[in-house]
Amino acid sequence: MDTTRQRRTTAPGAEVTGARVAAPGAEVTGARVAAPRRIGLLGPECSGKTSLARDLAGTLPACLVDEELRAFVDTQGRTPRRGEQAGILERQAAREEKVAEACRRPWLIADPAPLMTAVYSLEYFDDPGLLERGLAHARAYHLLIWCAPDLPWEPDGEMRDGPDRRASTDATIARVLQAAEVEGLPPVLRAEGSPAHRVRSVTSSLGGGAGRQAWQPGDGA
Repeated sequence: MDTTRQRRTTAPGAEVTGARVAAPGAEVTGARVAAPRRIGLLGPECSGKTSLARDLAGTLPACLVDEELRAFVDTQGRTPRRGEQAGILERQAAREEKVAEACRRPWLIADPAPLMTAVYSLEYFDDPGLLERGLAHARAYHLLIWCAPDLPWEPDGEMRDGPDRRASTDATIARVLQAAEVEGLPPVLRAEGSPAHRVRSVTSSLGGGAGRQAWQPGDGA
């Protein structure tokens, strides 16, 4: 993958400009509501993805896409094997499309983006085979939010493996974003700090607030 080119990224509070990300509010033409703008969440275990997604769903407002991996673990009583990862990615994408079809809010939040399944395959199985599919899907988003592992770690049964794995997965996300092709990928917002601060950062970015220095490929996690 080409690592010599940089993608457009934005820091917490930075304005997201251009036609791909617009201010909240769904366009209505006659009786038809425009398709929701999509936001995808990235982040390792216990990085606040679900809490942020729920907070943003009420604030923006947005429709929420739940996690296929959690549904798998709840049903099977175990984490997925290598050969089951592709199916989880596809079902996560299908969940998103189903929610999008019925969504009548201006935004849709994927918790997480299917790209996270590709990241987990690389992290746990040293398998990069799903990255192309995950990155292709990520091009449909208006914004990717990368949640930092700066919240206290808490256990969650089979879903979490510990602070060391959390840090390692965050570093894997950084490598994937650094190596990803520029063309068509959305801005990346690094969400850090308290839950309230994260919500303010996202809403400020979407609404045009002042920001800090953007995360750039090469900065690391």
